[in-house]
Amino acid sequence: MGVIQYHLYGLEREQEIISRRRGLHKRFYTTHVFGERQLEILDTLSQETERDILLFLIQNPDATQKELSEYVRISPASINWHIRRLSDTGLVEAKHDGMNVRYLVRDNRAEILVLLRSYHPAVWERWVDRLANIVLDMERQGEIHE
Repeated sequence: MGVIQYHLYGLEREQEIISRRRGLHKRFYTTHVFGERQLEILDTLSQETERDILLFLIQNPDATQKELSEYVRISPASINWHIRRLSDTGLVEAKHDGMNVRYLVRDNRAEILVLLRSYHPAVWERWVDRLANIVLDMERQGEIHE
C-alpha cells in the first residue's frame, strides 16, 4: 500500500492525476479529462446506495421516499440522509406534492448513464435490462442523440 500511495502522490504532485475524498474513500482521476460536474457524478456512482437511488430515480422519476426505501431496503431516515447528500451535489431535487415529497434527477440523465457505462461496467451489466428501456425512452424523447 505504501508503494502505491507514494506513486499516486507523486503523480498528483506532477498534476497527472487529481484526488477527491468523499466519505471514507479517496478516488483518483486523470487530470484534464473530466469537468467538476462529471467528477461529482463519478463520485456518486462509486457509492453503492447513492448509485442505486440515482438509478432508481432515473428509471422512476417522481419516486417517493417510501418507494425508495422499499427498493433500496433501508430505513426512511437513511433514505433522507442519502437524498440530502445527492441534493447537496445538485443531482437530485425534492418536489413537494401535497403531503408527499417526490424526488427527481436534476442532471442530464444521458450523461449519468454514459459515465456509468464507461467507468462502472460491472454495474452496467447488472442493470442492463432495466437501463435499456430507459435509454430507449430517452432516445424517443430526444434526450440522447446518436
